[in-house]
Amino acid sequence: MIETSINKNTGLSTIVLKPNNSSSWQFNMKIVASLSFIAFFISSYLALQGLWLVFPFSFLAIGFLFICLYLRMRANIKTEVITFDENTVLVERGRYHAEKSWKYHRLWTKIFVKKPTIRGYPKKVFIRSRGKELELGSFLNKKDKEILIKDLKAAVYA
Repeated sequence: MIETSINKNTGLSTIVLKPNNSSSWQFNMKIVASLSFIAFFISSYLALQGLWLVFPFSFLAIGFLFICLYLRMRANIKTEVITFDENTVLVERGRYHAEKSWKYHRLWTKIFVKKPTIRGYPKKVFIRSRGKELELGSFLNKKDKEILIKDLKAAVYA
């Protein structure tokens, strides 16, 4: 997901990049709860039949599902913010706040696009200054990368 705001008067441009989320945390917890409910009743029935060892393993499986969903949702909240002003380009990355940031002098900064080596893969967008490169929007899909390229062109020439 890409949110762009360009102010033509001040030359300030901001591009916010976020991964696409297919489901919310509440929806994932409803799935885990329903699977836990089903696992509890099946495990209870089997425990009453004498197969009590099914109980702990079914809840281990539900716990593993919860951990996987938690890690996936945590990875999906990362954000990149690219800010262009008169003299600088600022790239910030983080989850809830800017954990890392890179500041470039706008005059010496170049943004370029590398075509994929494998057909069907998305292009890669880089920002380069003084011999150092940083990939922008590595988590974006093909369609969003095209939008990012278009928005970066608009921000650079604003």
